[in-house]
Amino acid sequence: MKNITYLLFLFLIVIGCKSNLSDTEKKQVSELIRKAQVHRMNGHLDQAKVNYLKALEIDKKNTAIQYDLIGVYIEKDTLDLAFQVLKQIPEEERESTDYYHVEGGLYDYNGQSQKAIKSYQKALNLTQVPVVFNQQDLNPLINYAMLETLAGKKEQGVNRLNNTLSFSWLTESDKALLQNFRNEFEYYQGTGVVEFHAKRDFSILTNNPDSLEQVLKTHHINIKAKSTGQHHDSTKIFFSEKFKSGIEKLGLKIRT
Repeated sequence: MKNITYLLFLFLIVIGCKSNLSDTEKKQVSELIRKAQVHRMNGHLDQAKVNYLKALEIDKKNTAIQYDLIGVYIEKDTLDLAFQVLKQIPEEERESTDYYHVEGGLYDYNGQSQKAIKSYQKALNLTQVPVVFNQQDLNPLINYAMLETLAGKKEQGVNRLNNTLSFSWLTESDKALLQNFRNEFEYYQGTGVVEFHAKRDFSILTNNPDSLEQVLKTHHINIKAKSTGQHHDSTKIFFSEKFKSGIEKLGLKIRT
């Protein structure tokens, strides 16, 4: 089910809790987390899980490790274990945007959409509206707009990103980042975080990809992947299902 989309945890800001660990223990925990992260990036989920669990044996109430472990369990499609870890989050740490954000994601993956929306709404209510002054503020802004979208307020999220796109100091890469997320939110169909997986549901075959891409960009349609023909005389461009309605309005012939 779940090559977990990075969107669920990419912008998750986990506030480390205070601990009484010795310097030696802190080094051990840091090394175990580092190993776990490397394993996870390489797709070695069982090894990542082992290292996160060892780290938790030393630092039992480290919520950052618990959230990372939840991410591994989601990728392994073992949601029952992910929910077990969530229940182990200390009571004093639960009234936080991080907790409700992760809880919402778990409900999403478990097909409990109404519970997911309620959790996202709680996370949104606990999250301060970000103010954008420079590039470092863009990720928190996107995270907030995504949370608005998941909580049933996608128009607010889309408008927030559109307003930011008017800032004169944005680079072309900044604009491309904001536009990509703006498009995802604008075409959001209300099916939860799983909707943001990079799926290739259908494609268009074209001899003029540059021109087509410009048209798609104008209509806020994201490309998921491209594949050039063997003789480079045609290009197949892939899209996720959510953009189908926008493409059909353009009268383009699609392949399923």
